[in-house]
Amino acid sequence: MAEKIKTSQNKNLRNRFRFVVLNDETFEEKFSLSLTRRNVWVFLGVVAFTLIFLTAAAIIYTPLKYFIPGFGDYNYRSQILKLQFKTDSLQQEMKGRQIWLENVMSVAEGNIDSTRPKPEVGGNIDKSKIKLNEINADEEELRKQVEEEDNFSLSMNGNQNSGAVDEVKQMHLMKPVDGYVTDDYNAAKEHYGVDIASKEDEPVKTVLDGKVISAAYTLETGYVIAVQHPNNLVSFYKHNSRIIKKAGSVVKAGDVIAIVGSTGELSTGPHLHFELWHEGKSLNPKDYIAF
Repeated sequence: MAEKIKTSQNKNLRNRFRFVVLNDETFEEKFSLSLTRRNVWVFLGVVAFTLIFLTAAAIIYTPLKYFIPGFGDYNYRSQILKLQFKTDSLQQEMKGRQIWLENVMSVAEGNIDSTRPKPEVGGNIDKSKIKLNEINADEEELRKQVEEEDNFSLSMNGNQNSGAVDEVKQMHLMKPVDGYVTDDYNAAKEHYGVDIASKEDEPVKTVLDGKVISAAYTLETGYVIAVQHPNNLVSFYKHNSRIIKKAGSVVKAGDVIAIVGSTGELSTGPHLHFELWHEGKSLNPKDYIAF
């Protein structure tokens, strides 16, 4: 009985059927195809296998796998953590650079408190008990430590300030622009530089070798460019019509860095406002440059 059922099923699979497409009006045969049930199942199986293979290949070998939850590269999380650490480091660096730029801009705008703090008067001290000639062991050890640090220090301390100014005087500073001085240096009136009247579109030159640390526009002083020189010397050039060099550019003495103009609210005509700063203290440019 079972053999008869299998035989009938095999016959049904092998029975041929014809698929015919006819013209509905003329009944003309347009297309015909001879099929068996076995051929139809094989064709459907091949189509299903092809679709499954193409779908699996698209998921495995294309970025589509990252959109499937729980699927993807096992190193993906570690890459995200590394990028997060780099982002945090960049944020810290940007904050430090922002603080540095704010300090430079405050110097460029002249917002510097040049007044010296008054020394505090001591309280009720019995001066008769002070012995200047005697040095205890702690003080002697402190003096040795300070002397050793000063021997290897690359910065200038307060006792070397006069020597630092002498070093600036020994530098050969060039005139920043051709013209004549119309307003001298006056720290009491918060005028920390000299105004040099010149022709409009006259080239502005750097006074010494250095590196451009700021090139920006301010409302009061217009286009301002600042150059860092050796020995912690910084020069500022204000009220320019345009700036030639960008921040980070290395310049030589005499290189054109800007063009004379009259930009900014504090300008009254074509001129250059030139400033010299040494370790945060303004210097009179006339003491170092023959205008």
